Amino acid sequence: MRHLIFIYFINFINVLIQSTPIFAQTSLEKAEKYFSVRCEIIDNGKANSSNIDDAIKFYKKSNAEPERTIGLLKSYEFKASWTDVSKNEKLALYEKAITLAENKTIDFPENGAIAYWHVANYARRADLLNITEAAQEGVIDKIKSLAEKAIKLDEYYNQAGALRLLGGIHLEVPSIPLILSWPSYEEAEKLLERAYQIAPEHPANVYLYAKLLYEIDEISRSEKLLEELIKRTPRKHFELVDAKYIQKGQEFFENNFDY
Repeated sequence: MRHLIFIYFINFINVLIQSTPIFAQTSLEKAEKYFSVRCEIIDNGKANSSNIDDAIKFYKKSNAEPERTIGLLKSYEFKASWTDVSKNEKLALYEKAITLAENKTIDFPENGAIAYWHVANYARRADLLNITEAAQEGVIDKIKSLAEKAIKLDEYYNQAGALRLLGGIHLEVPSIPLILSWPSYEEAEKLLERAYQIAPEHPANVYLYAKLLYEIDEISRSEKLLEELIKRTPRKHFELVDAKYIQKGQEFFENNFDY
């Protein structure tokens, strides 16, 4: 009788373990779970770092590639860009991501996600530099090259992220005589229109395309897009970036169309 009870008990424990997600979760699954709630706690426009720190911890423990690398790259970018860290910490995180991407590109040369997060971290680091200094040092040219590669590999990744990034550079970075001659509204229009076509749900795609339309005198189209944008509510899991570009759209609208 005791023997049968023991067998039933063991079977019960096995069923319990198999039916309880936490026991079955891999390090990668745990990392993705924490990354998905990276914006769970927001204070003054910044995310609390606890969830993204846990995501980084579990991505590091994972052996699944290339998912591990992609997870770390996007987590380093998020922590540096959207949590309350110092400029030195930001630079260190971006550098860590850039180095990792450079190394893993050798193993996964055709991976569009790695290519995208490589250029995203590179561009975020450049944002911390003076634009003339960045251009003189060839940083802007490097970003252009990396973005073109990411577009070629997967223009759809991260809601047309590489198209948005390179289009934004063409739109917002000025030409600098003898240093930087390639930014143009013509290229910005091609890239940002395509980004908007692929992912109109992303507020940054709408904002940048509307701003481009304004600059090329497509005023009514720009106004219509901005009116739609500023009525939006930030999407779950994208609260910070959505709120940023909805606000930028609001400011641009008020400065140019608030009659």
